[in-house]
Amino acid sequence: MNFFQSYSARMTWAARLLEKFEETGWSKAELSRRSDVSYDNVNKYLAGKVEKPRGQTLTALARALGVDELWLEKGIDHESPTRLVPLKGYIGAGGHVEALETGPDEIEAPADSHPDTVAAQIRGDSQLPVLQDGWVIYWSIAKPALEMINQLSVVQLSDGRIMVKTLRNGSKAGLFTLTSFNAADIVDVPVDWAAKIDWIKPR
Repeated sequence: MNFFQSYSARMTWAARLLEKFEETGWSKAELSRRSDVSYDNVNKYLAGKVEKPRGQTLTALARALGVDELWLEKGIDHESPTRLVPLKGYIGAGGHVEALETGPDEIEAPADSHPDTVAAQIRGDSQLPVLQDGWVIYWSIAKPALEMINQLSVVQLSDGRIMVKTLRNGSKAGLFTLTSFNAADIVDVPVDWAAKIDWIKPR
């Protein structure tokens, strides 16, 4: 990915749409006419006040502006080897993944990453010095917890929480103790799956 592709991927879809629209010198009415998208919707899309255009609307706006629809939607083009993966949320100081309320929902994937790769951003200091606040971790293949004993892993508990912890055997079969560098142990909990951290992206 070159500088301009990376810059485009970090922009919002609305910013890319507005940038290309302003380059044309057209009025909003002209973009509406050329794309066959209603003036009211064109106005809303350019202001970024609605969800991103999809399907035929996305295609129509991209064709009218002479850009690739994948670039307009996600900031990359079909020729680019770069792809984006889901950014699942924040791994907070308590260790669990919290749903994103604002901000991006996708992030650039590592080179040669697994098709099922997902990511989360570290928040807090529960895993210092290995993982720092703001870093992004990537994982892909979920395994039975027993296969990840004594390894730093992304784990999902039976109650749905997802954490970054080192897995230890619990007091009996089917239970595990989860340890952190700077947080209290979570003792004797069932774990649905565990995944190796494939890649860490410092920020």
